Amino acid sequence: MSMSKETATTIGIREELLRRFIESGERERLQEILRSKLQASGWQDRVKDRCQKFVNENSKDIDKITVDDMAEEVTPFARSSVPEDIKAEIMEDVRSFIYRALPETDA
Repeated sequence: MSMSKETATTIGIREELLRRFIESGERERLQEILRSKLQASGWQDRVKDRCQKFVNENSKDIDKITVDDMAEEVTPFARSSVPEDIKAEIMEDVRSFIYRALPETDA
């Protein structure tokens, strides 16, 4: 099964954008902003509480609980509880980076 030229081009652009995102330091900068905003919003405390609840509910089998078990249980809650304003701000920063990083076209 061959890949279309358009698909190959799209993959190439994505790879190049990711490379620039990492090499420019923008990814690390946005990760730090995200960490700070999540901490300030109380999100980290809520996720920590959810982890503690999971451990307490499974205390009889504590030796059998893995990090993967906890991640499977807590990740959906963690993702869904990120405040919308924080999601929107980070996404806008990512969009801005993409627009700045995309090559100019002669369309």
